[in-house]
Amino acid sequence: MKKMFVYGTLRVGMYNYEKYYKKHQSFRRNAYVKGLLYTIRGKDYPALTEGERMISGEIHEVPDEVQDAVDLMEGFFGEGNIENEYDKTVSAIYDADGTIIDRLPVYFYNVRNPRNRELLGDVIACNDYVAYLQNMADGFLSR
Repeated sequence: MKKMFVYGTLRVGMYNYEKYYKKHQSFRRNAYVKGLLYTIRGKDYPALTEGERMISGEIHEVPDEVQDAVDLMEGFFGEGNIENEYDKTVSAIYDADGTIIDRLPVYFYNVRNPRNRELLGDVIACNDYVAYLQNMADGFLSR
């Protein structure tokens, strides 16, 4: 079994959660990681980069082979590979009080690759991708 911290489309209720994690009852708890959350131009998923904001997410635990499939979906081809869309970095994971509760792998957007860097969009100011999507939907529906 492998534990991961996720902050985007692998969170409960999101489309990649439904595809990869749901049938494994993977959710363990809500948590946070330090970083900076962005939109990605032309994509329907976020980018996490290094930073100091507390980014909302979740801890999940799944069988190794499921996480290996998620690595491929995330464009993670191996540590330090310049072609990675996301690098997998073990990071401190925090509770709501800011106390470190674990150190887990997290997918950070590979900004070493210039193609990826050019696609970074706006900072997601609320630090929560699910809340950001809800706010976007609410704004769209109120027009």
